[in-house]
Formats: sequence, structure tokens, C-alpha cells
Amino acid sequence: MPDEPSLDPFWVRLCAGYSEAEVKEIEQHLTAWEASTYTSIPHSILDHAFRKQVDPLKYLRKAHNFTKKGAVRIPKSGYRGDNTAVYRKGNEYLIVKTDAFGVEKIVTYGVNDE
Repeated sequence: MPDEPSLDPFWVRLCAGYSEAEVKEIEQHLTAWEASTYTSIPHSILDHAFRKQVDPLKYLRKAHNFTKKGAVRIPKSGYRGDNTAVYRKGNEYLIVKTDAFGVEKIVTYGVNDE
């Protein structure tokens, strides 16, 4: 997240319509995310939530509540060529990427409706 989130137009859009408590919750959730190919983490959240047709805060909560216990990890160890790994449980998945310190950060979360 940028040092000055208010300067990020995506941050402003992400927080629009939420209460102060909900904005604080959004801030907390964003610490677990990676911007990946987006200009910012809020940009990523807005795009993914829009494409998945879900409220951004609900999207963040669902990703936060995804438990890796019992999930299948692809690959089983290490990371794919793009330095990501996928955790799948049922029809849910969580894609993570390691940061410079080796900490896994969320790139995206989703549900396959197949």
C-alpha cells in the first residue's frame, strides 16, 4: 500500500461508501496483498472484485478467511515460474506470491463455478 493512500485514486475508489471502521478493516486486509501487475494493491482489489462481481470488502474478507489447511498446493513445494503458488480447496483458490522477504502475499482469490 502506498505511504499516502489518499494520493492513490484507486484507494479513494476502494474506500468510497464504507464506514471508518470498514476502511480500517480494508487497510488491515491489504497488508496481506501483493500488487503484482497492477499499479497498486487497491487497483488490483477493485479489478478482481469487479470481474468477480462481488463487493470489494466482501472479496477481501473471503480471501482473508481462506484456510490453507486441507488445500492442495500447486506446486507442492517451491513456486511456479512467475514466483506464485496456487492453493485450491474445493472450488476455491488462492494465488500467492513471495515478497522480497520470502513472505507469501495474496495475488488473487476466487471461486470456480464449474
